[in-house]
Amino acid sequence: MGNKSVKSFQLWLLFLWMTISMGGSILNAQFHEFPYTTSIYDFINYDSNQVEFFGDTGNFLSLYDKLDSVINFGKGQINIVVIGGSHIQADIYSGQLRNRFQSFYGGQNGGMGLIFPYRLARTNTPYGYHFDYTGQWETCRNVEKNKICRLGMAGIMAVTKDSLSSLTLKMEPENPIPYKLGGIKVLHRTDSLSFRIKFDSAVYKSLYINKEKSFTEIIFRYPVDSFRLEIVQTDSLQTAFELYGFVPINQSNGIILHNIGINGAATSSFLRCELMESQLALIQPDLVIFGLGINDAYGRRFDEQTFERNYDSLIQMVNRVNPNAAILLTTNNDSYLYKRYINRNGLLVQETMKQLSQNHNIGLWDMFEIMGGLNSIQKWKKTGLAKYDMVHFTREGYILLGDLLFDALIKSWGEYLYSKQIPNQKSIQQLTNNQ
Repeated sequence: MGNKSVKSFQLWLLFLWMTISMGGSILNAQFHEFPYTTSIYDFINYDSNQVEFFGDTGNFLSLYDKLDSVINFGKGQINIVVIGGSHIQADIYSGQLRNRFQSFYGGQNGGMGLIFPYRLARTNTPYGYHFDYTGQWETCRNVEKNKICRLGMAGIMAVTKDSLSSLTLKMEPENPIPYKLGGIKVLHRTDSLSFRIKFDSAVYKSLYINKEKSFTEIIFRYPVDSFRLEIVQTDSLQTAFELYGFVPINQSNGIILHNIGINGAATSSFLRCELMESQLALIQPDLVIFGLGINDAYGRRFDEQTFERNYDSLIQMVNRVNPNAAILLTTNNDSYLYKRYINRNGLLVQETMKQLSQNHNIGLWDMFEIMGGLNSIQKWKKTGLAKYDMVHFTREGYILLGDLLFDALIKSWGEYLYSKQIPNQKSIQQLTNNQ
């Protein structure tokens, strides 16, 4: 870390102290936890690690007010949704972001986010929970263009035609943050052709089927870390059971992070998900972080116009779901094509996302610039942070990215608190753009 970065870090601690001293509500804060200490590498542009704004910041200011209420006063919930490809499906990068938010300043555990039994598709399951199952299941993902299926926000669905099958969820006891479920929303097809859900009546106190919005809501008698449900054919006219995922129910105040990732997914992949908008509405996200682009730009024929149009559609969908939601774009990581050629499409994605941020008044986190710019992936690989394919990261690399994104968001929130405390102080947009 250069002298400038060290100085910036020291100024940041001084800035926090000033915020607290001048009447900020984060009293008796643990200075060493703000921001979290991360490993220092001379090729990372720490000074660029910030949330950038190229237009109006109104929705982020609303998010930061809500964050202030949750963190400082323990009131309310914040739902964060992270959407991407293989970087997100593994839930190491997004999982680290969840851990940081939920352990910040005394603990903000609002519960586990969206979950799906990926094991049914014989693909990697995010760490934190485990599914067992009985019956024969078929699956469909939004990257499988040869399959025709109805997909929801998870980007993956599973269907069984067995007259009796089951799913058993177990939360991992080794989770760094313990999770209990007060209930569960089962997202599934609910029409007359669908099999029904059977649940142990000794465990739940209410079970409600919402046919209009296609989910079954089950409220447990007490918080649980595991459950088993059966799927049964109760009528000869019923043909199958289609599952789109589970949304845990937790009444605790705090922060919830939903990771939505499918290996190989591009922007067009999630535009295939016809139920995505209606299911996102069930969550009502406060912050949506888009990390799509690495698969769009992998190859020699990257179409910037199509990429921008796809993102226009995704952003407009989020705005319809919640017009007050803050949206953050994350640029592609630097990468190689076919392990041999520098992928210069990362520069085109970077410029396109800056334009999208300006057009839609949304935030930007420039991962490409922060990690060191063009060809920096070589240095990440040499230090054990990126894999040999120079597209994906090691576990250590993903954890570092999660720490950096958390740090950028917390600093942006802190700058907003500072601007509120000091009369005639610049707005967060001015503070960010003048750094």
